[in-house]
Amino acid sequence: MATLELDAKITLNYRDEGQGEEILLLFNGATLPLTFWGSLATGLAEHYRVIRFDQRNAGGTVFNGEFTLNDTAADAATLLAHLGIEQVTAIGHAWGGRAVQVFTRDYPHLVKRLIICGTGGQFPPRHTGTLLTEMREAMRNGDREKWEACIEGLYCAPGFRSREPAIFQELADAAWTRPEGRARWNPKVSPSPSYWGGASVPTLLIYGDEDNNGTPQNAQDLYERLPHASLVTIPGAGHFAVREAEQRVFELICEFVDSQV
Repeated sequence: MATLELDAKITLNYRDEGQGEEILLLFNGATLPLTFWGSLATGLAEHYRVIRFDQRNAGGTVFNGEFTLNDTAADAATLLAHLGIEQVTAIGHAWGGRAVQVFTRDYPHLVKRLIICGTGGQFPPRHTGTLLTEMREAMRNGDREKWEACIEGLYCAPGFRSREPAIFQELADAAWTRPEGRARWNPKVSPSPSYWGGASVPTLLIYGDEDNNGTPQNAQDLYERLPHASLVTIPGAGHFAVREAEQRVFELICEFVDSQV
């Protein structure tokens, strides 16, 4: 891990690993630390240079106050300038798929190609019942067991926890982590119509067919809007498809990046 002081109030936590001419910049899901990518990121780093960072309300980044998607995009651009990187393949998972579209909108000269995984925002999630409220209450109460059950129900395909208990536990450990400080995302700045489907670079969309957050409706809408997009739907994967179907996602990313060189 390394840190970069953006100013007196922000210390950005990041990781830079791997080598190669092709550089991947990873944007994490909401409140998820960069460790969430796990062995997908380390596997990609055997083929490419991989940069990942914690946004202002995640992981080891230190920040207090309100921030926006614009801020996250600016943080990424500042990090690339610090590292002397001129252009990347930008990859966003979940909320990070929103951030990566804002990054592409605001810093198009830095983006060679775009990969969006399980991102919603244009259409509401398909959650039913009270799981989201229960998850937040369990976190506040420190009830890890109840919280994990909610995480499984909200973000994973049915049966994933029993099929891959070690991976699920790794995801839960990462998601349970909370950063120092009190950072709050302001969703009113850069609402989805300001960035949704606006990219003009080659784009790969990866979605799980069991994703109740990104949802197939979001995937199809993005696909129809983007002029140079391909869409791959992974059977039996949920919102955490980047880890639920890690090998397939790894193959798709490598095929896409290598075909565009």
